Amino acid sequence: MRRASRLLPVVLASFATATTFVDARAQGPDGYALRAVSVHRHGTAVAVALRLDVGSQDDPEGLEGTAWLLGRVLEAQVDAALEPGRAVFEVSVGRITTVCTLLAEPSAWERAWATADSVLFRRPLDAALLARHRADMLDDLAFEAGSPFAEFEAAVAALLGEEGSPFARPARGTRPSVERLGSTALEQFRGATFRRGAAALAVVGPVSPDSSAWAPPPADTADSEVPWTTGDRVPLVRDVTNTWIAIAWPIPSALPRTPVELVAHLLEEELDPVPPAPDRYAVDVRIEDTPRGAVLMVEASVFPEASDRWEARILGAMEELATRATPDDFFSWRRRRFRAARLVEEAAPEVEAHRITADLLRDGRMRDLGVDIWGLRPAAVQAAARALGSPRILLLGPELAGR
Repeated sequence: MRRASRLLPVVLASFATATTFVDARAQGPDGYALRAVSVHRHGTAVAVALRLDVGSQDDPEGLEGTAWLLGRVLEAQVDAALEPGRAVFEVSVGRITTVCTLLAEPSAWERAWATADSVLFRRPLDAALLARHRADMLDDLAFEAGSPFAEFEAAVAALLGEEGSPFARPARGTRPSVERLGSTALEQFRGATFRRGAAALAVVGPVSPDSSAWAPPPADTADSEVPWTTGDRVPLVRDVTNTWIAIAWPIPSALPRTPVELVAHLLEEELDPVPPAPDRYAVDVRIEDTPRGAVLMVEASVFPEASDRWEARILGAMEELATRATPDDFFSWRRRRFRAARLVEEAAPEVEAHRITADLLRDGRMRDLGVDIWGLRPAAVQAAARALGSPRILLLGPELAGR
């Protein structure tokens, strides 16, 4: 389940004043591996994002939930150390990455980040905070026991990962594994996985780059890999009141990210228009990273009697994007909508910082997103949709007569 953001809402005054600085040189054992700065001179807050290639899949066997609990403790410990009202901090733990985010007043961000860095990498963990958050995790696990949605989430993780892969283990652990987690286990995990020399750092807002711009060449994409080469369809019959559908297409590693993001945007507009279809509860389209590569994922919660129709609708919408190029005039309108949506979304500096750190770890460089989107053409987007691999499909819902 996704956590609601605790970060302050921020709107930047202007996109036109943005300039960018990239320094992707290794900084040594005490520095960050990759750094980037995006300057918005009229911004109202500074966001700092630190991304690490560590997540719940790295939990020691038998101690599932380690990464999740460590993230909760570090988040609370940093927040307690910051100046009240001047900065907030959040840790988001995924299955393969962890992102730490600071949002601060422009005059306070450097001091606040120095505090956050010290807590993340040097200060001992607070035993009282650890005990409190471990108890909260145990309460949540007890409350969610037997939840069909929790089973659906676990099945989706198993669908995306290799058989027996740590990627599919419960991200928040189990009651027995969480009960075993103590200071020693969390300190050992942090020492082995939280390293500045393996982290990507991005700073966004009214800040000044401290050295000359330098960006590495684009990553070599001659050899493209995909998370899987064969599709699958897994139906799980459960006595529940709705049907969950997950369909994932593997993204070749050589495929540029921006046209794939536009494919996801167009797919979501097609599947979840305004007003929405009356036989669906929710539709979500996103790009998700897995240990073997990225996938384009559609999840839908629909009426059980409409599940066959929705499965066909999702697959048909992707087929349409792959086989028919959008006319130029209509494409220009849809591209403008996509660009506006992304730039408004990234007006929150923490969102831009998150995206930049992902760019750095994936490609070794950051994108100028506005320029990238303007450069998209119908043929490139069609080619991106056509290049996606065979989908894997998961359905969880009731058995209906005649199906």
